[in-house]
Amino acid sequence: MIRRLLPSLLTALAGVAQAVPVAVDVGHYLERPGATSAYGIAEFEYNQSLSAVLAARLAMDHVPVRLIGWRGEMAELRERPRQAEAAGAGFFLSIHHDSVQESQLAPWQWRGRVMRHADGFAGFSLYVSRLNPRLEQSLACARAMGAALREAGLPIATHHAATASGSGGLEWADEAQGVYYYDNLVVLKTANVPAVLLEAGVIVNRDEERQLAGAERRTLTAAAVARGLRNCGVIRR
Repeated sequence: MIRRLLPSLLTALAGVAQAVPVAVDVGHYLERPGATSAYGIAEFEYNQSLSAVLAARLAMDHVPVRLIGWRGEMAELRERPRQAEAAGAGFFLSIHHDSVQESQLAPWQWRGRVMRHADGFAGFSLYVSRLNPRLEQSLACARAMGAALREAGLPIATHHAATASGSGGLEWADEAQGVYYYDNLVVLKTANVPAVLLEAGVIVNRDEERQLAGAERRTLTAAAVARGLRNCGVIRR
């Protein structure tokens, strides 16, 4: 229902907006929908659903929202930040859901189908690029969102981190708040505005996927993200 009503809701509230316009980018697209969950659902569906809840929450807070890649048609990654900026967005947030490396997935049976899962991994993570010209604000907002997600009771996903030798993963930008450096992510490094990518949770974890599919977790995540954006100054108090 919220996905059907979202465009009219955003239009209705645009006239009273008092904050920096935020681009909410729906990660992946229909032809390449991202990871497959433990229950066989494409990541794009999770990204689209959470983006709808987040956009509605921001609109209710009188934040103008620019939805990017909503219909699943946008294959060119560089076009996403360009479209956001052309629409007047001053902040770019890309919404995703996480998986693990192929070698960490194990088979299981679900409704007569062989699926794959990795129940030992869970939690959110946030990414910024040091190639983004607005790194300082990107990092400040990623930290603020991470802090708000932690305060909401959500764990940090640590499985992307580099080992003690500095190899095999990503460098922490702020370990305490779940923020990594991921310099070559196209949507982050090519944006000319502050940009952050959120992995909202691990959809190959069977228990966490059940949570991520529900209204309670989506509402909690959207509220925490909005609080983080308020704390870093994107949303005016």
